[in-house]
Amino acid sequence: MGCVCGRQSVVIQGQKFHLIRQIGEGSFSYVFEARNTADSHRYAIKKMSCHTKEEEKRARDEIENYQRFSHENLVSLLYHEVIQYKPDAHNGSLQDALNAQTKFTTRVLLDLFLSVCQGVQEIHEKRMAHRDLKPSNIMLVNNIHGVILDFGSMIPASFSMTTRSQAQQWQDWAEENCCVQYRAPELFHIETNSSITEKTDIFSLGAILYACCFGKGPFDDVYSRGDSVALAIASGRIELPVQSSTYPSDVIDTMLAMLQIDSDRRPSIQEVIDKLSNSSRCTMDIV
Repeated sequence: MGCVCGRQSVVIQGQKFHLIRQIGEGSFSYVFEARNTADSHRYAIKKMSCHTKEEEKRARDEIENYQRFSHENLVSLLYHEVIQYKPDAHNGSLQDALNAQTKFTTRVLLDLFLSVCQGVQEIHEKRMAHRDLKPSNIMLVNNIHGVILDFGSMIPASFSMTTRSQAQQWQDWAEENCCVQYRAPELFHIETNSSITEKTDIFSLGAILYACCFGKGPFDDVYSRGDSVALAIASGRIELPVQSSTYPSDVIDTMLAMLQIDSDRRPSIQEVIDKLSNSSRCTMDIV
């Protein structure tokens, strides 16, 4: 991948890019907003530090995951080093917008969230799951359109654990690869003879919808206090701020359904899209 090594500019496959700012960070990588000095178009450049053969394989697997998809709500891979998103129209990540306390109208919020859901739907239709959906992995275009980034944690949608060691291995993997505040409860303590499905993404999306509505995720305060996020998520208690009454009841109901502890009780991505599309059509454009 394109290693920037702290420089202000980087040359990749003969093209020079000026690094503008860091826009994302993962367990093994950094993502930078960059400008091509030849045409001034903007790109995302991802730096992955690969020190072992296992890390090199992880990078190759991520590249293969990017190449599986061609969809407007999923980031496009141009080369192994360069990831392009909409030039001259982006507004940083959803996390940037939350940090800036950006206020979305209800209609814009729903349409933005639906664009993210449509990207997830494309992933699920390929029988894959993202596994690390969070606001910093969603780039905004014109503040009304979301593009999903970082396919490094993407794996097949469903898998089963038949032994305790296998369950522990996947639990350790989740701890390393899935953001704790947006991690589905079944990934904190994986049981032997259990199955994990794409419904982990639905839980993460529910937490993202909560953040869009209320400015922070449902477990961000727990994390900030240093308390156990795992216990907070396992409790099944979702505290709704007083401003929840300003949103349509079916939006809040859908969000809470997505945050169910029991993955079987969470809606599918199609059901989420259907419910929120109807809400969007019936919602007046007010803050």
